[in-house]
Amino acid sequence: MCNDKSLVCKNTILEGDIRIGNGTVVHIDASIIAKNGPIIIGTNNIISDRVKIVNNHTTPLVIGDNNQIETDAVIEGRGIGHKNVVQVRGKVIGTSTLGNNCVVGVMCETDPSENVPDNTILFGNPQSRRTRSDNNAEYMEVHNKHLQYVHEMLPRYNAIIGAE
Repeated sequence: MCNDKSLVCKNTILEGDIRIGNGTVVHIDASIIAKNGPIIIGTNNIISDRVKIVNNHTTPLVIGDNNQIETDAVIEGRGIGHKNVVQVRGKVIGTSTLGNNCVVGVMCETDPSENVPDNTILFGNPQSRRTRSDNNAEYMEVHNKHLQYVHEMLPRYNAIIGAE
C-alpha cells in the first residue's frame, strides 16, 4: 500500500487495493477508496486534506507523478496524468481523464466523460477553458519546494503510517 518513502497520515481512510509511490504525501482526513478496481498513485504527489479519491470502475485509476490535489478536491474519473493541479473543490468525475500539465480550477469540474487534453486549464464561473502556453517549469520548482517542506514538517505534527 504505502512505502517507506511516502508520507501518509494515520487518520487517512485507505480502503481496497491502493499503491502509493515514492515521495507522495497524503494529508490528514483524505479518503482513498478502491471500490471496484485498484488505485495506483505515482511519485511525488501532494494529496491535501479532505481530498476524496474513489475508483468506481473495474479498471485501475492511475494518478501520475508530480500532481497536486488540493483541499476538498474529488477524483472519481479514470485517471490523471503528470504535473497537474486540481485546485480546491475541483473535480475529475465520471469516466473522464485529465491529461498532463492541466489545471482544474477552484470549484471547476471535468465533463463526466471527457478526455481533457494536455495543457488545458479549466477555470471560472461560468466555467471556461484555455490552453496553457508555458512549459510549467515555475510550477515544478514550487511543487518540489512544497514537497520538500511537507516531508520535513508533516511528521512533526501528525502521526504517519509506518513511522512508529
